[in-house]
Amino acid sequence: MGIYCLTFDKPLGRMDCHRLESMLRRFESIPLFRTTWLIESTDPIEFLRSRLSRAFGNQTRFFITRLSEPWCTDGIGPASQWLNDSQRRW
Repeated sequence: MGIYCLTFDKPLGRMDCHRLESMLRRFESIPLFRTTWLIESTDPIEFLRSRLSRAFGNQTRFFITRLSEPWCTDGIGPASQWLNDSQRRW
């Protein structure tokens, strides 16, 4: 199990946000910022990259990394509560 931080560039054209959000909602996930999400998954990062590549298409660049301790937050509201949930005490 891991928590991954995904951040991405919006393309110059119109991105299909519904398609992306539908894919992200299949995982335990929460938006951190408009173009940054936290994803909890037991899948390897290569699997997530493959799924994200299909959801984003060729026009969007993204970066995904696994979180590790220690980490800290400030002013991120619901995402902070999501991270601090007892299920995510890893």
